[in-house]
Amino acid sequence: MQGNSIKNALSKLDFDFRTLLADTNLVRLAFIMTASFVLMAALNPGVYLTVRNFQSMAFQFPEIGLMAIAVMIAMLMGGINLSVLGIANLSSIVAAFVMIAAEPQIGGWGATFLGIATALVVGLVCGALNGALIAFVGIPAILATLGTMEIFTGIAVYITGGPAVFGLPSEFALIGSATVLGVIPMPLIIFVIIVAVYIVVLQYKKFGLEVYLMGTNRKAAQFTGILTEFTIVKAHMLSGLLAAFGGIIMSSRFVSAKSDYGSSYTILAILVAVLGGVNPFGGFGKVMGVVMAILTIQFLSSGFNMLRADAYLRTGAWGALLVAMLLINYFGNKRAEKKQIEAMNNTKITEA
Repeated sequence: MQGNSIKNALSKLDFDFRTLLADTNLVRLAFIMTASFVLMAALNPGVYLTVRNFQSMAFQFPEIGLMAIAVMIAMLMGGINLSVLGIANLSSIVAAFVMIAAEPQIGGWGATFLGIATALVVGLVCGALNGALIAFVGIPAILATLGTMEIFTGIAVYITGGPAVFGLPSEFALIGSATVLGVIPMPLIIFVIIVAVYIVVLQYKKFGLEVYLMGTNRKAAQFTGILTEFTIVKAHMLSGLLAAFGGIIMSSRFVSAKSDYGSSYTILAILVAVLGGVNPFGGFGKVMGVVMAILTIQFLSSGFNMLRADAYLRTGAWGALLVAMLLINYFGNKRAEKKQIEAMNNTKITEA
């Protein structure tokens, strides 16, 4: 009976989620993404519409895109993860020391694989710590991850002494700089694979539906038999894993690791998640929405760089875009909720 109640509740949530907001948000985002691309391409087509520029963009956005999805997972449960950059840098620094120590014994490729595995383990452990503080200790997510952000960054500074860690294997550098078939950047391939996996996990598996249900109604999730504490821990472990992947790509691109790489990535990851239609109060958002949002940001950023736009203008543009999307999502959500209520009322009248 309990299993059936969980299944029915999750099935209902999946239906409501799909019919209420998802398609509308994706259509809006697709329009904004396309408009951003067309605008920037029209302003400087000779430089913008080149293979070199597309490759440059594909090398740049995957790391922040993965961190934005990491933030999204926390937001789906009504929380926030401010420690994604701290996890990314700490995992890459630990991996760097492991690779440097292991390369003389097992070679460049062996050290590279060992370093990547180490980074992912660090990401999982950091994510588990975040989840435990939130689920079992009861610390609000914003405070827990703010504290762990400082802890992870402090550990990274302590073990490096401040300067960047150099001397990584040349094989490791290929992750962030190599191309497949001479055209497709390796970071883009990694990003696409990870995104595909997380789409399946979050939108087509029971665990993902539990995360959405918790963000929609935490008490209802408890009554259906979901182990909410362990779901929070698992979700933050997945978030930490994504942050570690982002750190791997970032350190590979720089061929070094440092405690303050990507200093603006935390706020940018939150911006991308919100632009992608993720509800900060939980329950709504899709991975593809975040992907469209990071592409939109990348299209605009690349265009601004080519136009040599002032940094203040660029910052103002991000803020305006964020406010605009919040307003669009707010009124869109209100309209969708109104339609849903009207549909439910019509159904009740028909049944009567």
